[in-house]
Amino acid sequence: MSFTTGGLFYGESIKVAELYLDVWDWKKVKERVLADNLLQARTGSSAARIFREISSRISLLTEAQLNLLSGSARPEQNYLLWLAVCKRYSFIKEFAVEVLRERFLCLEMTLNHDDYDSFYHEKAQWHEELENLSPSTRNKNRSVLFRILREAELLSPENLIIPALFTRELAAVIATDDPSFFGCYPISARDVKELI
Repeated sequence: MSFTTGGLFYGESIKVAELYLDVWDWKKVKERVLADNLLQARTGSSAARIFREISSRISLLTEAQLNLLSGSARPEQNYLLWLAVCKRYSFIKEFAVEVLRERFLCLEMTLNHDDYDSFYHEKAQWHEELENLSPSTRNKNRSVLFRILREAELLSPENLIIPALFTRELAAVIATDDPSFFGCYPISARDVKELI
């Protein structure tokens, strides 16, 4: 539940991924990012915090996913960054599978704060640590998650679910890694089958 920092970090994540693909060493990437202020943060501590968040996500992508992230069009990049978020945070992955995709498959094309709150309270029955979060942290998490969904272009500003439109290349790098991650997107199983 520690995803209160920022949003999707699109531009910053692409920079970090491209730098990593040059040096293949997270320690060297961090040193360069901080020394050259590549994330254009106001302070060293905020640069370190943003880098930590970005690297904790995109380091979970496979080599093929990182290469595609570096060299693809914006929609694919957004979907890959969403994949990285889902890999990093099991709570978000579960929300994507159980709420976002389920609503899409049931043709309920809106997603709002009540949907999130219902999901949160259901999970809190099984995970005591969720009950211990302050209301302000809960609201911040919800706000950040909706921001990430919008920035990934999976949710419109009006809270309408936007169907994911995969390329064959994107479908292939997800299928090769773990096909269960297709469940994180508003896409039908039939559409996935046609792509892989």
